[in-house]
Amino acid sequence: MNLEKPVILVLVCGFLLSSIPLIQYEIPLSWEGFYHVRIAENLAGGTFYDSGSFGPEGRTQIYPPVFHCFSAFLITITSLTEELVRWVPPFMFCALIYMWYLLITRLYSENIGLLSSLLLLVIPAFVDIGFLFSPHALALILVWCAFYFLDNPVISGICGGLVVMTQFSAAFFFFIAFVLWAFLDPEKRNKILKTICISLVIAAPYLCYFMYYVPGFDIILGNQGFKYFFLKTTFGVTACALLGLKKDFFAVSIGASGFILSLLQPTNFCYIAFPLALFASFFVHDFFTGKKWTVVTVVFLFLLLFIPSQEYTTKLQPAASEYDSFVWLKEHSTACVVASGWYQAPVIASVSGRVPVLGFGFPDKERIQHMDQLYKGDTTLLDYYDISYVYFGKYEEYDYKSVNLFLDKVYSGKGAFYKREPSLVYVLVTVDVEPDLPPVLPSYKGMEEGLPFIVEVLDTYGVPATFFVLGETAEEYSDEIAALAELHEIGCHSLHHDDMRNLSYAEKEQQVKEATALLQELADSVTSFRAPGHSCDAELIEVLVNSKYTVEASACKQFFYPYYPSEDDWLQKGTIDLLRVPISHTPSYFYAPLVYPRSWVDCYIDALQLQDHQRIKVIVIGLHPWEFVHLEAPGYE
Repeated sequence: MNLEKPVILVLVCGFLLSSIPLIQYEIPLSWEGFYHVRIAENLAGGTFYDSGSFGPEGRTQIYPPVFHCFSAFLITITSLTEELVRWVPPFMFCALIYMWYLLITRLYSENIGLLSSLLLLVIPAFVDIGFLFSPHALALILVWCAFYFLDNPVISGICGGLVVMTQFSAAFFFFIAFVLWAFLDPEKRNKILKTICISLVIAAPYLCYFMYYVPGFDIILGNQGFKYFFLKTTFGVTACALLGLKKDFFAVSIGASGFILSLLQPTNFCYIAFPLALFASFFVHDFFTGKKWTVVTVVFLFLLLFIPSQEYTTKLQPAASEYDSFVWLKEHSTACVVASGWYQAPVIASVSGRVPVLGFGFPDKERIQHMDQLYKGDTTLLDYYDISYVYFGKYEEYDYKSVNLFLDKVYSGKGAFYKREPSLVYVLVTVDVEPDLPPVLPSYKGMEEGLPFIVEVLDTYGVPATFFVLGETAEEYSDEIAALAELHEIGCHSLHHDDMRNLSYAEKEQQVKEATALLQELADSVTSFRAPGHSCDAELIEVLVNSKYTVEASACKQFFYPYYPSEDDWLQKGTIDLLRVPISHTPSYFYAPLVYPRSWVDCYIDALQLQDHQRIKVIVIGLHPWEFVHLEAPGYE
């Protein structure tokens, strides 16, 4: 049988086969395209860090770099990223076919090389490589180069080292096949061992780098059975390969390697395609040699075997079938962290620009467990990873079955986004308007110098505040208090700066009544109260309720969060309509280093942590005008 040299026809056929699905869609057909092009863009920009799939904190890039360096070079010289992602795969596909043809022609014959190259096109597992922007094609080209140059172990070893630095599963295929070939063929053993040694030396720097930075090992294994096997390899070509089995060292070596890897992981079926095509070509060549109408018969057999492969390509759709969902996220969210499964994480990062916390895959075992717990309802992980959205599409459904979080579904397209309500932190600014450092000083330096400064800062930033004013201070500075009331809330700080707990019920009532009357003349309404020195007790609460106050804002040792007191907290029975809003730091805030050896910031952080279970958090800041001026008082510095 003489097929002459129609290898160009095989390459054209392969290019067309892999191009047809790409023409139908404007986006890559695989999630890998989104992932690898982003890494390549990072390298082109001088960034060696990956946050797009390992958010929110990211990680040092550990993926084998050769393919990404090659892609970064193409991106730099062309600036056509999207076009490269779509159209580089068919060209690499053809280069892979041609390298295989050269190798098989050298090892066997030109006819076997042509037949096996043609039969590769009928195996869906191999056709997949034609439209994936993935290191697999480049790695396999390097694998066959290593076999092709085996007589020169230096060149072969360099190719082997580059395989390791291009794609790990291809590296395993390379080493397993070479070891098996060395075991079966003593004549090749010496050259193969030299090649392996040189390969490891070439790859050693990267392997050391990888071992240093890899967070852990959790290799994804699993075989989905013979149904998936025949979907990717077809019954026809498998039958021909079984009929063509023979004791050939090279064919057996790559066949055993491909079979082992395919058992470990379904995505490795591309490696079984080559031995299947080779053994099938043995059968076709031996069976039809010397028969009439050989070329016509071979073409008819090819077309018959080609039907499943063609049907497979016509049904291909982008892995990012939920692409519109990620466009929605880009248009309807700000910078945030998104929980998702492994396959959609790179697509989310590329399309939406949001940082995904991938939930599945090598090598972060802890994160795999965390995302499984998250989808089962562990809400604490939302805070742990600062997650704003949880995505649930068809791939997440495969990994997690369902979402059991009590979150609002804010989008439901081909995939759904669930959004947590963001935490709201209300910062309430309060100012106690009173004499300087009562009862130590009778002066009003704070009113004259400190208060104007506070008001200027608040007005500059448009911050409204509550000013708790003593009745006696309101009498002395009525114009100033009236001016405050135009932009800020005026609250009552009692009549004099006395410890309310030391007063009788009647005295409490009188002070509250007189101070309220004075303040109401200067402000429209007065509904908030803070006791001098935060000296609030049950009797005062009763007085405030009877006086129609709705807020009491003294410090409270038991609570940091606004609350309504129970009936047991005061003498009168009935409904208590008085909201207590405790200050978020100690009453001795104006000389914290002396009396309370912690900073204000520490107190506020404590208050926020105590409110972890609350979506709405409240911080109450308490100030005095006299804290902003220089004072001299006996016993105080």
